[in-house]
Amino acid sequence: MHNSIVQITDNNSFFLGTGFVIDKNEKGIFIATCGHVINNCKEDIFVDGKIAKIIDNRYDMGLDLAILYVDNLFLEPLIVSKNKSSDIATVIGYSKLLNNSKKEPIENIAIKHNIELSTPNKIDIIKLHTKESIANGYSGSPVICQNTKEVIGIVNIQQGDNTNYAICSRHLLDIYPINKKGEKSTKQIITKIKLSTEIDNIKYNIIKNNFEKSFEKSLESFSGLPKIWIKPRIHTKVENSNNTDEEDTKVDINDIINNPQSTIIKAREQYGLTTLSHYLVKEAWNNKENPSFWLRFDANKLKPHTKEIEKDLKLKLEDFGLEYEDIECIILDEFSNTIKDANKLLNKINEFFHDKPIIVMYTVIDNPFLNETINLPANRNFNILHLWALPRNDIRQVVINYNNEKHIGEENAVINKIVTDLDVLNIPRTAINCLTILKISEYGFDDSPVNRTEMLTKILSLLFNVENIPRYKTRPDLKDTEYTLGYLCELMIRNDKYYFTRNDFLENLNNFCKDMEIDLEIDVIFDILHQNNIIVERGNEFCFKFSYWFFYFAAQRMHKNKEFADFILQDMNYASYPELIEFYTGIERNRDDALTILTNDIKNTCTVVKEKCGLPEDFNIYDLLEWRPNEEKVKEMNDEVTNGVLNSNFPDTVKDEYADKSYNKTRHLNQNIYKILEEYSLLRLMKSISACSKALRNSDYSTPEIKHNLLNEIIKSWEQVSKVLLVLSPILAKQGYAILEGASFILGDYFGEDNEEKTKNIISQIPTNIVDWYKDDLFSKKMSTLLFNHIDKESNLLKKHLLNLLILTKRPRGWNNYFEKHIENEDKNSFYLYDLYLNLRAEYQFSFSAESEIKMIEKLIKIIATKHQLGIKKPSKKIINKIDKKNGYEKIIPKREVDF
Repeated sequence: MHNSIVQITDNNSFFLGTGFVIDKNEKGIFIATCGHVINNCKEDIFVDGKIAKIIDNRYDMGLDLAILYVDNLFLEPLIVSKNKSSDIATVIGYSKLLNNSKKEPIENIAIKHNIELSTPNKIDIIKLHTKESIANGYSGSPVICQNTKEVIGIVNIQQGDNTNYAICSRHLLDIYPINKKGEKSTKQIITKIKLSTEIDNIKYNIIKNNFEKSFEKSLESFSGLPKIWIKPRIHTKVENSNNTDEEDTKVDINDIINNPQSTIIKAREQYGLTTLSHYLVKEAWNNKENPSFWLRFDANKLKPHTKEIEKDLKLKLEDFGLEYEDIECIILDEFSNTIKDANKLLNKINEFFHDKPIIVMYTVIDNPFLNETINLPANRNFNILHLWALPRNDIRQVVINYNNEKHIGEENAVINKIVTDLDVLNIPRTAINCLTILKISEYGFDDSPVNRTEMLTKILSLLFNVENIPRYKTRPDLKDTEYTLGYLCELMIRNDKYYFTRNDFLENLNNFCKDMEIDLEIDVIFDILHQNNIIVERGNEFCFKFSYWFFYFAAQRMHKNKEFADFILQDMNYASYPELIEFYTGIERNRDDALTILTNDIKNTCTVVKEKCGLPEDFNIYDLLEWRPNEEKVKEMNDEVTNGVLNSNFPDTVKDEYADKSYNKTRHLNQNIYKILEEYSLLRLMKSISACSKALRNSDYSTPEIKHNLLNEIIKSWEQVSKVLLVLSPILAKQGYAILEGASFILGDYFGEDNEEKTKNIISQIPTNIVDWYKDDLFSKKMSTLLFNHIDKESNLLKKHLLNLLILTKRPRGWNNYFEKHIENEDKNSFYLYDLYLNLRAEYQFSFSAESEIKMIEKLIKIIATKHQLGIKKPSKKIINKIDKKNGYEKIIPKREVDF
């Protein structure tokens, strides 16, 4: 450990401070220290007598940390941790003794985390409690936990400051994400290049304006959208639903600019790779004292030949009036496996710019017909980074900026609308997608879940009324366009072929228009769709970029052509295209024919699941559960579950999970689970619930009786899914997941320590989860009357409770008055009352709600708590206020935890 701590001096051997090893590669080591230590050096910096290179210094950015690199020095790195749990630490560093320096430890230091200092960048600080002030030479020393032997801070001693402080190590990990112990570092050491060409202020500003205009242009999308830039989220890992280490994998965009290294940045289309490339070029140059010249190439326009690359390079350098030696970094934008000779192009770029770092903007395109994989050059190490979708905080910034230009609505309501619509549309949270929804909302903001049919119609209206259609071309009629494209989508479905060439597109639709005597310029339609990324190129063919466009136009065809509609609706053919039903019902909102068919189909599917599971008709443990059950009630509930499962048709492997919960059979579990779902059609039922819910949500003008019939089958299916999950709850508790014919149930965090506790908590959370899965598919504010009328007639307590949770989550007009009456009639000790109480607390604590709604929720929490504690059927306001004055609700009303 002591050998990993080094002294830092200048070229006159004047002692500056301390550093410690944090990483290594085959050529040398990386050293962490304080930024002010580096700044105190006037010329070269030496680490243990060897000259060091400055990799990063954040002092001028308000963070007193720096990273050095030393060639031909090989020491073992210390382990750096974010753990703040330690109370006792050791500091090892150098102090100056007469004309020499001395390394020694200071042990048994009591520490205190998260000291609040007046730092503008909100830096986490550790206070070090020592008998006397630590000497200045200890600046940059590691604070080492005496239990774990890991670095938890970096000593920060400023001249004239007698207080002992250290910077928390998490800030070091933010600027230098350190590889796990034992992994080989792939860090490349790049020395910042200074321009060899002399430039004056005029030339500097000309180039700066050029880069800024290119960046501004990259922000443009279809006509009418404002230009809003949100810094992308860049990470070292691929984005997926299991990411739990977001902070650990995050990369600061400034690190890429300040220390350019050969990197592949991967993202899907519309995540903003091209805009990011222009931003990097612009920001690298945006330092008047020491501008950094980055050169960007478009892979689509670059041929994989050395002479062509040389020719393009020469033209670019002449435009800027700079030389090859001035280039610090190369960016290859618009690169993907759809480019012809993609591997050859990357290899040629690698060879030509062998002495420059190369950043490749790699668009990830999923296409089963493209077999070509990208092979990275063997003689160059590339860091691999990934763009992630926008988190809610970044969406908030988009909304704030948009509202400043044109006010859409109350901030939180608009954010909720965007997040919900993107989820329903099944498209990523990217800036362009957020802006599209905001643009549509200018024409009338509605915070209810999106009718996708209407939304896409509005988007098309925007696109087909742009100003950049050539004057010699006729502006296509939108309805004619939808009708014509619907025919194209019918051909795709019937032929099971979803890719087309431009010639196919033009020929098929021109022939169709000729037969139908419609006058349309099909080439203009193709160009509009292509320019606005509705259709995109995949190799030598085209396809709809997002599936919802395909289903939208196919639904328009169903609406106009009965034969095609019958083909989709009969024999459950729509099961292969469930989104078609949503778009079809959303066109006129009164498709009684479709709703009747859906009602029968979901009813039959639910019956199949029910019969094959073989659970008793009255299998429902929630009626037996209590708020605080006694031992007798617990036994009664366990008997109900055990008897119900053991008398069902579930395979013995599942029954055994109940009969012998302690015996581990997980080795065969996956195989059995697959078999269960194949037999019980659970995935089909869950897909049907989603399709039927969206169809019902879109059918405002359908016959009330038909709507009630469909809603009844949807809620009945919710109940059936809950019963299956009850049976699977021990498996989820033991294994943490259950895979069912492609559908996965994954157990989240905080369900308990042992399997018994987990099973109990899973069972209690099943109703809430089912409602969470389908609430946005089913609910719109226009359904309030339908829901309230339906729940009045519902006698099944579990189905009634599921509807109550839906109403509580979505809170339609009159919801609070309804719940006051409902609570009055509920048993004071029932599970259903307890579950409402927990959900109300969660809504109070975390929901983005108006102050008036928060007051309503608070009142209902108090009513339930009073009823449960005192047994009063209908607690009066006087009783509630009396308890409130005695601080009776102190622990009942949670703290609001909403991030505004």
